[in-house]
Amino acid sequence: MTPQEQSKMNDLTNLVNSLLRVENVPFIQALERRLDFLSSEISLDDLTDVSDIAGASTGQVLKKTSTTWQPGTDIDT
Repeated sequence: MTPQEQSKMNDLTNLVNSLLRVENVPFIQALERRLDFLSSEISLDDLTDVSDIAGASTGQVLKKTSTTWQPGTDIDT
């Protein structure tokens, strides 16, 4: 995230926090959760149902098996 994007994210977070102090609004709470999610550094390795991404090659997609997402060839295109 660039410094400008981080600054905007901080401004949005401050705005949401101000609104939460005024009133308990479900929409604002959902927005705050989204901001928290967007501001965190997340990688595919952090997801518990994604496996073997180290073996992925260029042009592959993540395909759902019965229990996990794994790299595979997209035959639908």
